[in-house]
Amino acid sequence: MQRRRDRITPVLFAITVMLALAVAGIIHLAHGGEVIGPFAVADQVSSTTERTNTPYVCWDGNGAGSLTRCPDPRGEDGMQWVFPGHDDAARRGGCSRSETGARDPSTSSGQRLFVECSMSWRGHQVYLHYAYWGEWQTGRKKYDAAGSAPRIEQRPDGAMSLSWRPRRLPTPHGEATWVTAQMVEGHGWSVAAYAGDAEIARAALEEFGEIRDLREWRGRPR
Repeated sequence: MQRRRDRITPVLFAITVMLALAVAGIIHLAHGGEVIGPFAVADQVSSTTERTNTPYVCWDGNGAGSLTRCPDPRGEDGMQWVFPGHDDAARRGGCSRSETGARDPSTSSGQRLFVECSMSWRGHQVYLHYAYWGEWQTGRKKYDAAGSAPRIEQRPDGAMSLSWRPRRLPTPHGEATWVTAQMVEGHGWSVAAYAGDAEIARAALEEFGEIRDLREWRGRPR
């Protein structure tokens, strides 16, 4: 009798293990998985869970273990991230987009992207010109050529801001002849405001032209 029990016990154990693996495989398949081994269910983590569990959110919405793993802002989505006031300007009026050079700024320093939003603001016609120049010196030369040296100040994030005071110049915008602009040293993003009044141009730039803190340039903590 004892020998019979000894033969039955390993058999029951083997059957129990096989049933447990089969149940795990069925559960995994029910969730859209593929059985690739006895530990497939326990080891696989969905990409959604990985994104949710990461401590940082990149500017493009993807999760990351550190901000160094996030790419630099690029394209029109990156522009909306770099300029927090862009969406408000777009809601208040119409925006047009133009692009030159390579479509992906990460592959070529020659790529340029421009988005211009027009609106009626404080009783004046105002234009906000958001730009990516590829190389930041290109943007600086554009505004230096307007005839004034930029005012350079240190930002809270440690970078240096360049701002050009309102200047009256011929523009494509009729009576909106006062132009003011700003950018951050070392970065190819700039924003300019056009209006028919110097103070309105300055105030519009302050209202809609914020350039995101460099400590959140690629993303921020979740």
